[in-house]
Amino acid sequence: MSKSTVRFAPWIGSNYEKGFRGLRILLVCESHYGDKQYERPTVTPEIIKALALGEKHPRATSKLRRHMHFTKIMSAIQDVRQSFSYKQRREFWSSVAYYNFLQEFIKDRRIAPSQSAWDRSESAFTNVISVLAPDLFVCFSKRNGNRIRSLAGSLPVAVVNHPSSRFTYSEVNPVIAAHIKLALAQKAQATKFTGNDLFYHWYEATASSLPTPGSHLSDLDKTVLLAERRESMTALDELILQDMAQDNPLN
Repeated sequence: MSKSTVRFAPWIGSNYEKGFRGLRILLVCESHYGDKQYERPTVTPEIIKALALGEKHPRATSKLRRHMHFTKIMSAIQDVRQSFSYKQRREFWSSVAYYNFLQEFIKDRRIAPSQSAWDRSESAFTNVISVLAPDLFVCFSKRNGNRIRSLAGSLPVAVVNHPSSRFTYSEVNPVIAAHIKLALAQKAQATKFTGNDLFYHWYEATASSLPTPGSHLSDLDKTVLLAERRESMTALDELILQDMAQDNPLN
């Protein structure tokens, strides 16, 4: 498999290659929050399935409530204000990719990430760009917008407020709509998308991951799940370190 420094695999919808209105759109937010013990490679698709789609983990005693973060994103991209059925949610999230830029958990959402955390995540994002080859980025973070623009090169980047921070449809929707129009104009000259082995690895991770159960597990199941997460995260981190050592051997 191709080398990568990505710790948290992106969500890749089953129809991402076909895209949303013919565009491969990469939705970029900031970070996952929580203690380091909860880090695992499939955290992003797990959260999309639970909090965007409202799906339930098979061992959970109940399911988590859908989160407005994802509803706002869905409404803004489609430029609509309405309630969505499960089918509509499924169709939308199947057509896009979603990625949190920071490749480490932030313990408290009230504390700003360190500059080093942003810097350490750049190489992973560059890798995501090369694998997903998006036609359009929608960055839901004003403070990360310039960084995304610099890494995206000539590709269109719509930068809007995060759904939890001064987010209004009247400001956000026109920006996204204008960039969709721009991306459609540029796409006419783009080359055909071809997924590599890493793309299909992340694609399979999206398809096979289970919705996060949150705290709705028995004590035994919580212990087992934490051990599984720790094992998978440790294995990936070791692989990343091995690849880095091969690329930068000591003299």
